[in-house]
Amino acid sequence: MVNIVEQSISQAMDEPDDRMMFTRVKDIVARHLRRMDPGATITKTEFFNHTHVPDMVLEWPGRPRTPRRFIYLRTTSDQRELEDDLQRLPRADRPVLLALGQLPTERQQGDLPPLPGSSTALLLDASALGALQPADDSPGIPRLVSRSVLEGGRGTLDKAATEEFLNTVVQGAEAARAGERVPTRDAVNALTARMTTDVADRMSTFLAALWQGGGSTLASFPAPQRGVGHLDETALMYLLESEDITDSAFWNRVVRMISLPILLRTPAAGTGNLQHLMREAIQLWTSRVCMIVPGMADADISPWRWAVKAGQLILQTPRFHVLVAQSRRQLPQGQEHDLPRLDEVRNRADRFGIPLTSLRMVVTDRHVGYGGPGDDISHDAQLDGISDALGQAEGVIEADARIPSGETLQCLFGTGIASARGARTQVPLDALLGTTTRLLSDLSSDEAEKITQLLGAQGPPPDQPWSQPSFDDV
Repeated sequence: MVNIVEQSISQAMDEPDDRMMFTRVKDIVARHLRRMDPGATITKTEFFNHTHVPDMVLEWPGRPRTPRRFIYLRTTSDQRELEDDLQRLPRADRPVLLALGQLPTERQQGDLPPLPGSSTALLLDASALGALQPADDSPGIPRLVSRSVLEGGRGTLDKAATEEFLNTVVQGAEAARAGERVPTRDAVNALTARMTTDVADRMSTFLAALWQGGGSTLASFPAPQRGVGHLDETALMYLLESEDITDSAFWNRVVRMISLPILLRTPAAGTGNLQHLMREAIQLWTSRVCMIVPGMADADISPWRWAVKAGQLILQTPRFHVLVAQSRRQLPQGQEHDLPRLDEVRNRADRFGIPLTSLRMVVTDRHVGYGGPGDDISHDAQLDGISDALGQAEGVIEADARIPSGETLQCLFGTGIASARGARTQVPLDALLGTTTRLLSDLSSDEAEKITQLLGAQGPPPDQPWSQPSFDDV
């Protein structure tokens, strides 16, 4: 049965004008490659069916560790000619030879000649390219397998071999979550045979994550233990873009195999699995700094969802974004916020039970600081006296807030930034984001409830002994 890819290529090749035919064929192939991996860029050259110059160059700008691939289109389907071409092309380019017709079908399914283990070349025909097309735009294991073929497929793939490979790996992924050894091992073996070493290892790591997330031990995983204990950013991307997994126990196991820096290098957008992962990660991971950015509605991300974009973890709400980073250098230049009055800041702290250990305020061009050695000063009568003396016109520049884990956050109202005190101090994500949004933003009741659902309630801080407050005029 002829698939739509074969049909469209065949129709384009009937074009009587050679130059028009070249253009149409390249456009069709490029379109189908982009469907396989929207994160890839395809550059078309001016050549067609050339012996040594590629017709297209395939690159992944969002995944710099994924090497580019050169694609060569071939109007012949003669197996001997094609394999001779493969031997001549540089291995470093990971060449892909795409026969625009069908490879010979005399051989049995799966009975394709193996290439040496060091080979990086892929030979496939139009029917195989059609078999690799995702059925729809929804994420899923078949799409991830197709993408992995584009990144690191090797050997010879016709339609039968492609379908067999897809089925083996898809069934292996399902089996891995269930802890079933034989189909999982079959999938790992198929990946080893059909993928370059780096992509095969990455996909095996993905299967190992499913295996452990399902509750089986890594020691029992039916494959060599080469680097499968931790997920890198591409393997994590595979996991986040697979079918929706709602099992919280699964993500509780997986989150311990990765870290926030790995996630920040992952082009994860706002997938459903990212939401499940963050529900577990928010209580386990730590970071140093976050920032509130108002008025940045993003059509690509639904409100009240997590996303990873441009190396930042983002919580988007209808009214603002909260950006999480490992250091202030990783945050963008933000717009200046209006400074709240002292009574507003105290009301927010009272509302959510946030202890304030120091405050810095400004009236015109005069700064006033008030604080102590760590106790909550927000209810001090002296603050009322300061406010009255300043005509209740003071704006709060910054406040130190103690969080449930005992650390202190420096909260800057003018820039919307909160960061942990201490050069290398890391604080729990739930406290970092929860304290920042509750203290630096005037939340409505609905927003406060939604923040609690996503981050948990603002827990009580550890007890601190009472001490005498201090005054600091700057």
